[in-house]
Amino acid sequence: MKVAFVGLNHWHAPFYMEGMTRIGYPIAAVADPDPEMLEFRAEAGNCDAPRYTDYEKMLDEVEPDFIFAHAPHDEMVDLADWLVEHDLPFHMEKPMGLSWKRLAKVAEKANAKGLWNATALVSRQYGIIQRLRELGDEIGKVGRYYCALFAGPPVRYPEWKCEWMLQPERTGAGPLWNFGAHVIDLFLLLGKSPVVEVEANWTHHIHNLPVEDLCTIRMRNADNIVGIGEVSYTTPSGYERFFSLSTDKLQVCTQTLGLGTIKRFDGNDEEIDGAKFDDVYPLQTKDVLERFERGEEPPADINDMVATLRIMEAAKESAQTGRAVTLPEVAEA
Repeated sequence: MKVAFVGLNHWHAPFYMEGMTRIGYPIAAVADPDPEMLEFRAEAGNCDAPRYTDYEKMLDEVEPDFIFAHAPHDEMVDLADWLVEHDLPFHMEKPMGLSWKRLAKVAEKANAKGLWNATALVSRQYGIIQRLRELGDEIGKVGRYYCALFAGPPVRYPEWKCEWMLQPERTGAGPLWNFGAHVIDLFLLLGKSPVVEVEANWTHHIHNLPVEDLCTIRMRNADNIVGIGEVSYTTPSGYERFFSLSTDKLQVCTQTLGLGTIKRFDGNDEEIDGAKFDDVYPLQTKDVLERFERGEEPPADINDMVATLRIMEAAKESAQTGRAVTLPEVAEA
């Protein structure tokens, strides 16, 4: 199977290139309209595949079977639409755009065609989350949810030639649009209920940039359960993660999502050991390709991202206006 990469103006592209190397899977081609960016990202990913600045030429000459797609946030919906129009099975970096309504229209096309696609909601790959998903209904009824991801200063993005990450009109927001999708997606996934109200607050006084430093999100679902998510650029370096979930059957609290104890009210506690941060992208790469080749459902797809992006937009509106945003249980695109 021929696997190609397009849209390299996103720092996550090399993560998947390295993931391909780690699983011993060749890359057939890499493409981006910007030749300088093309070389910069390919070098970062230790990739020596043929380079293209013309996507159509790459398709004609390489005839890829599968695409890993990356782009600045404001270009993602158009790129996703191009992939769907060309009937190209793909995996796309989150959040897949700035507008859930625009993305929903692309999702409708992909669904109508039955086009296989996946999106990078990679927190689903962590050991704790994998086990909770395996438990299914045995997880019980969720009564409380908290998830946080705190990252280092955003100065790293210009260093990675992603200056657009500090431009709200292009990136959407700061950490809310960068990795807020993960904390929102897991609440939808584990809570198994649509979010009907969103309230958010953000601050800018740590780095004094156009994008926020921290965003706190309060989500209430149709079962009247509240989930809290926090995302930020507030650590001097590195990352801090926190995850805590309570149901009528169990409780889990961990700082890694890869390791932790699932404590059960019946006393049958369970120790979990799974993927850590550096393992998630190779695992996602392998999982996506294997699922595609076997004709299985992806770990997450464009429809999951539409639901998540809708809540991200509501959180942004709430943070900007200072008011809670009510969402109908069924979205109308």
